[in-house]
Formats: sequence, structure tokens, C-alpha cells
Amino acid sequence: MAGLLSIGLTGINASQANLYTASHNITNANTPGYTRQQVVLTSNDPQFSGSGFLGRGVNVDGVRRQYDQFLNQQVLNASARKEEYSAYGALIGQVDNLLADESAGLSPAISDFFRGVNDVANNPSSIPARQSMLSLAQTLAGRFTAIDSRLDEIRDLTEGQIRTTVEQINSYAKDISALNVRIAQVELGGAEKPANDLHDQRDALLGELNKLVKVSTFTDSNGALNVFIGNGQTLVFGGSAGALAVTPSATDPLRGEVTLAPPNGGGTVALAESQFGSGQLAGLLAFRSETLDRVQDELGTLAKGIAAAVNDVHDNGVDLNGAAGGDFFTDLGAVSAREAAGVFAVAVTDPALIAASSTTNPASGNNENALALAALQTTKLMNGNTATFQSAYSQTVSFVGNKSREVQVAEKAQESQLQQATEAQQALSGVNLDEEAANLIRFQQAYQASARVMSLAGTLFEEILGITR
Repeated sequence: MAGLLSIGLTGINASQANLYTASHNITNANTPGYTRQQVVLTSNDPQFSGSGFLGRGVNVDGVRRQYDQFLNQQVLNASARKEEYSAYGALIGQVDNLLADESAGLSPAISDFFRGVNDVANNPSSIPARQSMLSLAQTLAGRFTAIDSRLDEIRDLTEGQIRTTVEQINSYAKDISALNVRIAQVELGGAEKPANDLHDQRDALLGELNKLVKVSTFTDSNGALNVFIGNGQTLVFGGSAGALAVTPSATDPLRGEVTLAPPNGGGTVALAESQFGSGQLAGLLAFRSETLDRVQDELGTLAKGIAAAVNDVHDNGVDLNGAAGGDFFTDLGAVSAREAAGVFAVAVTDPALIAASSTTNPASGNNENALALAALQTTKLMNGNTATFQSAYSQTVSFVGNKSREVQVAEKAQESQLQQATEAQQALSGVNLDEEAANLIRFQQAYQASARVMSLAGTLFEEILGITR
């Protein structure tokens, strides 16, 4: 009878474990990062008798997560790429709106300036026409500086987001290393009895970290999750976490460079932007180098081109006073392309000093130099003498617009891939409330059946006692 009681007791214990686990699954159905758990049951070693081996019930071997590394990695990969395009798209959209805006863009200002030059060419002695030309030149200069100022704001925003992202990465790395320590302490009895909920917490942190920077992982024999970024640079090693930092670039103090102090010691290493692969940080760095730098450089190159071309022609003319014309715009020859748009300005303040006449016929009514200035609008002086001023600007606007649409399309594609990967993962790891409710009924019935076994054993024992009496 003792054997029958023991078998019934193991059944009750197994049913209790299943009921606890099913209840735990149900209550955590909406917990982010939770992985469905399942009790692992094995039959106890049988007992040999003269008639063969007799079973001795069931054993609760452990509780495991319904977890698949391959499916989880697919989610991580899609998530990192989606976050990269999301970060890139949010910033490039601002640049696209800025450059393509008809009221705030540069193309109308360039057109209006040369319209003013043509008005002076049509009436070179008219002071109102000359004043209008100066006003439109000031508008052009103001448009250059306004766009450059806005681009500087976007650059400051980008640098700030890079620093914030790096701080978040360091925070997640510390939390993961701390969980490595806790898991090692809890699993002293062996990794075959895992601390499932702590593993879920660690995986959830890894998922959030992966959104910021693409990671690869390796779980060692002690159950510690080692995390790597870039080209295998160690961010978390066991219970130690490395630290990323943003330091001023040697070539541009206003530009942040990402460095890593590894957890296992050694010197700080600079990480190339191309090493990050995907994730929000990669998107921010790619936007800065691929789009923002290029746009500011091209805008500055255009400012230098307009200033140099207009000044060359204006220097060869004569003003209303019969004096040789000087620079119409400030000389940008010694200014870098990155800074040129921000300092683009009109050098002439007196309309009488506009050199509309040519030196060969410096009469006040002569318009030859004004015509030469007007001709600059249609002369291909930019991009290796292949583009006019306006077409060069249009090429920049087109590049940003095409890149913005490319990023938007890529982000939508990654959202779809992420959704598919998540659905495949949740089909295995997610909690199905209908299934768990059915399990509760099933395990309750198993519990009652095991209790009946124990009751039967008690009844048989009483019968035996009755016979002996």
C-alpha cells in the first residue's frame, strides 16, 4: 500500500507543479518579455519484482521556458535594423522638409536675386532697382544662414541623441552584468534548473539594448551571457560591463566619436562608425556622416561658388561713381565648405556701389557688367562645371528626398519583417490564454485522479487491517 500511496503523492506533486506553472503563465500573459513555461515530467525509476518492473510514479524534473534561440535572434536582427532606419528617418525627414520648403528653401532666393540683377541690367542708373537688388541679395544671404543654422540645430540634436543613446547602452550593459551575477548565484545547483524569470528579464534587457546597438551573444558554461558589439568588441563579460563614451573628434571638436572601455581591462578603443552594423546608434551615426555632413558641405560649396563667381564679375565692373567695383559678397575663399553657408553675407551696403557698368564703357547708363552678373544664373559653374547654381541646389534637394524615401521604404519593410519574426516567436513562446485555461482543467482532473489513488490506497489498507482483526 505504501507504494500506491507514494505513486499517488508523486501525481499530486506533479499536478500541483503544473497548476502553479499554468497559473504563472496566465498571470504573466501581458508581461513584456515573458516566455511561456512548461513543467518537465519524467517517470521515476521502476522497481523490480518477480513479475517484472513496476512503476513508481512521476518526477518533476524541472520547469523550462518555451524558448528558441533561432527565433529570438531573428527578432533581434529585425528589431535592430528597424530601429536604425527609424532613427535615420526621423532626422533626414527634418532635413528634407527644410530644403524642399518653397518658402524657406534656397532655390526661390537664388532666382529672386538674379531677378534683381536683371532689373538693374534693364535700368542700371535706377537707385530703386539697385536697392531692390541689394535687398534680394540680403534675402539670399539670410536664407543661406537660416538653413545652415537649422542644420546646425539638427547636428546638435543628433550629437545629443548619440550621447543619450550611449548612456542608455551603458545602463543596459550594467543591468545585464548584474543579472549574470544573480543568475549564477541562483543556479548554483546547476544550469539544468534554470531561473526562468531571471532569464526572461535578462533577455528583455538584451532586446532593449539590441534596439540601440546590434549585439551578438555567447552564453558560457556558468550561464553568464557575454555581449559583444561592433566587430566583436566585448561590452559585457560575465559580471563585468564595459562602458561606451562620446569624446570630441581630433579633427572636429564639435563632432562626437564613440569609444569603448572593455570590461576585461585594456585601453580604450575608438569604434569606427561602420562597426555598429544596425540599431539606433548606427542610424544616428549614418545620418550624420552620409546625409548631414554632405548637405552642409554641398550648401557651403554652393555659397562659396556664388560668392566667388559674383565677386569675380563685380570686381571687373564700375559703380555709379565711376570707381572700380569691389567684392559684392564677403570673400569665402579661406572658409571651409562646412562653415561657408553660415557666414555668407553681402559686402556692399550702398546701392550706388553696385558695379553695373563695364570698365570699357563706364558711363552711368552702361549695363554690360550687370548683364554679365545676370548671365551667371544660367552658367554651369558648379559640380565640375556641369551644373548651374540652382541645379546644383536641386541635386542636393533630390539626394535628400530620394534618401528619405529610401529610408522610409526600408523602415516599413523592416517593420513587416519584425512583425513576422515576432509572430513566429510568440507562436512558441507567447502565452495562449485559451490553452492555459484548458490546461488548468486538465491538471485539476489529474490532481483529483491522483488523490483518488491515495484514497484507494487508504481504503485497501483499511480492508487489510480489517482482515487481520
